[in-house]
Amino acid sequence: MKRNLIIATVAAAALLTGGTAAAFATTSEDGEAPVKAPKVTAQQALDAVAPHGTVLSLDLDDDGDAGSGPAWDVELLTKDGKTQDWTVDAQTAKAKQDTSDASDDSGRDDD
Repeated sequence: MKRNLIIATVAAAALLTGGTAAAFATTSEDGEAPVKAPKVTAQQALDAVAPHGTVLSLDLDDDGDAGSGPAWDVELLTKDGKTQDWTVDAQTAKAKQDTSDASDDSGRDDD
């Protein structure tokens, strides 16, 4: 029950944030090129990673990794208590785990 409440809360926040980002993101941060609106919604990104754990955070990275385009950055909590970072392509909804900096609860410094 508690997990469903957390997922519903994160999903609602993501939908609000995703909609706001899409509404106001008309140019890139450097002001040169228009930002391409994501085809994949926040809810679709959540659905793509939901089988892997509980979503802790979700945000849209409009720069993408290595200029690949927009992507959803998702942080998950696994059943064994570790955190995982995932990337969901905002055009295709393909999810992949970011293993470049595997993280867990010990020694975490996000700020």
